[in-house]
Amino acid sequence: MIGCYDIDVRYGETDSMGVVYHGNYALYFEDARTKFLAELGFSYADMERDGLMAPIVELNVSYRTPLRYGDVARVVVYISKLTPVRVTYAYEVYRKGMDVASEKPCATGETTVCCVDASTFQPVSMKRATPALYERYVQAKRDANAQRGAEGSGVSTCGRGERNGVAQS
Repeated sequence: MIGCYDIDVRYGETDSMGVVYHGNYALYFEDARTKFLAELGFSYADMERDGLMAPIVELNVSYRTPLRYGDVARVVVYISKLTPVRVTYAYEVYRKGMDVASEKPCATGETTVCCVDASTFQPVSMKRATPALYERYVQAKRDANAQRGAEGSGVSTCGRGERNGVAQS
């Protein structure tokens, strides 16, 4: 599964040069990741009530072209790596209206989250603690790999064939 989510760039997210402040891309990633998880049928709030947390243990961002106030960021997200304890999400950020099949994204990034016990912050296996979520992650990664392999960049369907912001494979 490859998720595509639109996020309005707000004035307060820009710096004195009129472009999105670099740190706000992490917030865009979080918004997309949370919506992606909801599309899988889960929420971080429910996980936390069940005694699990998923803190970010790694964040990487590469910037190419700035977004500005008034733009709509289209954030593409998919699972690039998966173990029973960690999930790595990959992101591509486009300006809405860009041809995602042929144009380079404005920014790219990855976040890795680690499933931990909320009371001890010790890593736990999703396969044991939340097997239904782990199986949805496995399927989402498999679907994204198939879609990316069939379409080259893997995001050319973003903006077409979507349901609730998620590109359907």
